[in-house]
Amino acid sequence: MIELSYTFEQEFLGNTAYQLMRAEMDAPWLVLSGPHVVGIIDKSGDSWVQIAGEAIPNAAVKGMGELIAKQQFSWLPNLIKKQWPDDVKEVVVENEGAYNVVCYKDICPKRFQLKFTPGIYALAKREAEIVFNVCRYNIAGQFKVIKTPTADRYAS
Repeated sequence: MIELSYTFEQEFLGNTAYQLMRAEMDAPWLVLSGPHVVGIIDKSGDSWVQIAGEAIPNAAVKGMGELIAKQQFSWLPNLIKKQWPDDVKEVVVENEGAYNVVCYKDICPKRFQLKFTPGIYALAKREAEIVFNVCRYNIAGQFKVIKTPTADRYAS
């Protein structure tokens, strides 16, 4: 589950605090105000829209979408696939701190680990620990890379 906080600042009115929650990466976002679900938003094409619930101002929905787009889990999977296109088949975000990297079945796990481990430190910018579980598609043989908050260290 991923949770974000968003404050919608309105001129001449009080600010409204929202919690954004998503159970799975392909699911839409629940929008909560206090303990109540007030709506559901999702990306449609290039824009964010409210698909259910009470009326949320369009500017707030747009701002929520911009906040979501800035988060590492929104852009890092595509960046990993772009960095290693011949090795990585898919990247699945389990949550903000855990990613599953699925490689093509014909890669050599040891060779890929040698380039992935230092490379992921250059790509992942989060200051909290992130775990990358790397496996080959439909084949045993897996390794784990833990990106620690200190940029000059890594463990595998």
